[in-house]
Order: sequence, then C-alpha cells, then structure tokens
Amino acid sequence: MPVVGSGPGTEPRLVSVVIPARNAASSIGDLVRAVATQKTSGAQLEVLVVDDGSTDGTAAAAEAAGARTVARSGDSGNPAIARNLGASSADGDPVVFLDADCRPTPDWLSRLLAGHATGAVVVGGSLDLPPGLAAMARCDYYCGCYHVHSRRPRGEVPNHPPGNLSVRRAEFARTRGWTEGQPAAYAHEELAWQAEVRRNGGRILFEPSAVVLHYNRPGFGNLLRRNYRWGFSAIETKASTGAARQAWVYRYPALIVVAALPLALGSAVYVTICWLRARVLEPLWMFPAILCARLAYSAGLIAGGIRWMRFGEAAPEARPRWE
Repeated sequence: MPVVGSGPGTEPRLVSVVIPARNAASSIGDLVRAVATQKTSGAQLEVLVVDDGSTDGTAAAAEAAGARTVARSGDSGNPAIARNLGASSADGDPVVFLDADCRPTPDWLSRLLAGHATGAVVVGGSLDLPPGLAAMARCDYYCGCYHVHSRRPRGEVPNHPPGNLSVRRAEFARTRGWTEGQPAAYAHEELAWQAEVRRNGGRILFEPSAVVLHYNRPGFGNLLRRNYRWGFSAIETKASTGAARQAWVYRYPALIVVAALPLALGSAVYVTICWLRARVLEPLWMFPAILCARLAYSAGLIAGGIRWMRFGEAAPEARPRWE
C-alpha cells in the first residue's frame, strides 16, 4: 500500500480510492499507478479496484500495479453495485470514487481533500476533455460534462456525477448508498444518497481544480444510447429525490413528458451556450450531433417517465431498450 506525504510526528490517516472496473486490463495498471503518485500531506493511500465481472485480466493487472482488488460476484456490468462493494471494503476516510475511464491530473487528490477541509461532506471534481479523442467521443463529453468541467465556478451544488468525487465515510454510511436497481443504476445512481446527505445537513461542493481527464467512448450509436439512458431514469430519480438543478420542474412529470421532444432543441442550445461561455467553440460545429443526442435524451424521458408515472414505486425493474 503506497504511502504519500506522511508528515513527521503525525499519525497518517488513510484515504481510500475506489475504482470499479470491467474488462480494463489494458489500462487499469496505468490508472492505479497514476493514483498512487498523488501527493497529499499526512495521509496514506489505498487503491481499491472492484472487478465487476471482468473476463480479461483486470484484477491481475490492478494487483501488479499495487492495488487491492475485490471481485464482484453475480451479474456483472453494474458499477453502482461495484461502488457500494468498494465502499464497504475500504478502510479509509474519505472514500474517493474514480471511474476506470478517467485519469487524474497532478494535485487531483489534494484538491479533493482540501474541499473536505472546508467542511463539505461530498467534494466533486472536474471531468475534463483529454486530447486525441474521436469526434463522437468528444461530442459525448460535451453532452454530459457541461456542468462539471474545470472552467466552471467553484461552489455548492445539488449533486455531482460519480466519476470523480469524494465523500466522508461516516456520512456515506448514513445513506442508502449508490442506487443499484435499474434503470437508475445506468445513469443517476448518485442522486438518492446525495439527496440524503443534503437532508442530513451536509454540503456537496464542486471543486473545479480537482481534475480528471474523462475518456468517453467513440461512436454515434454510443452517443445516442448514453443520452437515451440518461433520459430514461431522469424523471423518476429527480422527481423522487429533488437532487437536480431547477428541481421544481420535476414536480410536474407529465408536463416534462409532453414537452420533452419540443424542448430538445432548447436543451441542445443550452448545452452549446454553456460551452461557449467557457470559451469552448467546438460544440458549435457539433451542434447537429448534439441535437440528435438531446432528441435521444427526450425519447428516454418520455419512455421512462410514462413507465414511472404509470407504476410509481411499484414499477418493475427495467433496463432501457437502448442499452
């Protein structure tokens, strides 16, 4: 277990970084080593990789790079279950969740810990665009990260996505944890427990200087599927938790369903304007693809919203059709 920056005369605390991974043998070793090089004053660091049913050598590669591994049994491909397993197996405080398709930049971990030092229970960092991604992978990034990149201002937020965030161990244990049931586990698995944190009086802080690079998958089909999945569980999770920007809108799910397709254009414009305000111009040229993605998101809103309004809490567990 690597030790990072333990100060003289102090008892080093332990920080746990939990990484859910599936079939990531070719890249997980580099990620573990990148995490292990993070410098934090007076802390030990454990890297815990949760092998989510991999069929390659993910666990062996992670262990060779210095990580501790936990194997997830049963059906694979559910990172929410993997994160909960990692949190229950971790020994440190805070517990930092990092996705396997991300790479931390220098000072990433120290910036997250500095956010906790201000009293924040949850600290979320930026997801930035790495160089060299294919066009549709970049478009996928623009569609998903317009609120969580390093040019956004620092401040309190209602929620933060799972790829790059840290939470105090005791406060996380007071919540239900990541939502494991479908369809929320596909796209909004963080909303329920983060809503509990806020109801318990905790703050969620966005810290833009805690940067990881997010390697989105390429392909136009992937872009549409991901946006459809985001939309499919959006009404259900945001209406029931209130963990959303403009949360009041989700008090009227039927209105959202009716307006979903007409609002796709406005949503695409909003995403593009967010990037233009950050002085990122490429989404202008990608606007047709962004509009297609938001139409897919609206289709998911309609399908998932109708399902939830019809069945409510008794709705059967469902995987979105566009997996």
